[in-house]
Amino acid sequence: MGVESPPEAIEPAVERDVVLGEGVETSGPKQPLARRAVAEPSLLPLSTSAGTASVRIVGTHGGAGGSTLAELLGEALAEDAGHIWPRPQIWVPESATGSVLLLARTHHSGLESLREVLTSWHAGAYDEGLPLLGVCLVDDAPHLVKAQITEIKALTAMSPRGWHVPWQESLRIAPPSEVAVPARIRWTLSRIRHHATHRGTHQKKENS
Repeated sequence: MGVESPPEAIEPAVERDVVLGEGVETSGPKQPLARRAVAEPSLLPLSTSAGTASVRIVGTHGGAGGSTLAELLGEALAEDAGHIWPRPQIWVPESATGSVLLLARTHHSGLESLREVLTSWHAGAYDEGLPLLGVCLVDDAPHLVKAQITEIKALTAMSPRGWHVPWQESLRIAPPSEVAVPARIRWTLSRIRHHATHRGTHQKKENS
């Protein structure tokens, strides 16, 4: 487990991150590590969904910013799934092709809710739902304290992949626009898109 950097041949110059340093994503367990015979979903209920987006953004709490991230990633790829863990609709085969991106802010309730959901995922509570792509944590203020940074690192290590989006003042006063955000965030969006669209390939390699 650890911080992953994109391939050097295409990596742009990005600002150093207080959480990830020079990297833009982390890697962790691709499958639940503590499955139980009986595991119930915690904060997020399993709910059948006929959605077909490759990335289903699931906020672990209210105000996580799912619609903003979906707009930045692009409507052709992502959708805001609200506060449920999507389960494929058997009559819509395409609904089984997506994956879940858990989204949380870095304030106390956001970090706490994400930990609870990830603990349930590791217990196998969401095995009937779409697979977990990763987690994305969005800063709730311009500066993080040491305790927040420590917890963010711990949470990203519990997930297949982890991303961190620093505070962006521009998103408070203007519509979301990929061209208006710093290079680090643009590259983060690019990595999420990459993993979402190559998920099947990655799984075959992991299972071989």
